[in-house]
Amino acid sequence: ENSEGSVEVVKNRLMINNAFMGLSYTNWNFRWANVEDLPFGDGQHQPIEKMHGLSLDARVPYPVNDQWFTLSSISVRATFEKEVQDSLSISLFSFASYKASDAHTFQIGVFANYHPVSTLVLPALSYSYRARMRDGIQAVLGFPRSYVGYHATPSALIRLSGIYSQSVIRLSDESTIAPGGFIEAQDYMGSLGLTYVLDKDIELQGDLLYAFRRDFISYDQDGRQLDAYGIEPSLGVSLKLVCLL
Repeated sequence: ENSEGSVEVVKNRLMINNAFMGLSYTNWNFRWANVEDLPFGDGQHQPIEKMHGLSLDARVPYPVNDQWFTLSSISVRATFEKEVQDSLSISLFSFASYKASDAHTFQIGVFANYHPVSTLVLPALSYSYRARMRDGIQAVLGFPRSYVGYHATPSALIRLSGIYSQSVIRLSDESTIAPGGFIEAQDYMGSLGLTYVLDKDIELQGDLLYAFRRDFISYDQDGRQLDAYGIEPSLGVSLKLVCLL
């Protein structure tokens, strides 16, 4: 905002998981334009070129009876530019699900993310309508993610989604934004997407993304806030391949 500077971001993510554990690696590549007009950095070099993220998850699903189901999970993440030190965060997620009927399910729980720089605690509330059906309308309404979908065919689901995400990234010791400091990213996004099931083991997902609001808050190496920036609304695309083994 209020700058001619801009950035293009390409994000790649590989995830391997089952019902109880998960492992993922994420890579971000940044391409900047008009660096000299950015409100941060030194005006000469790329403020950030690459970011990396590692995550290890453990989940404990527990079916209580035909109507009640609980799930608790813990995630350990490291998101960093170069140095892993001081990049760890821990997330806890726990909820209970009540199946009122084959079409209606309610979930209530809590999500917490701890990082020495920024800790986030949010309620996890949602309502699911025909979420596992393969025909007609289905929906999941809640926070931090909601979507409404329509099955054009049993294999093709058209989706309209809203998503909120937050993460804290450890900057490099040579960063021109905040040496050894941190960037907190908060995203508010919408998407129009298509999920297509090729067969019972392979699924393709494609989305046209629109970031309504994207905030970046910078911190020094002691966790003191330095500045806050907003990126103007922007478009993106997402492609995902899901394979069941």
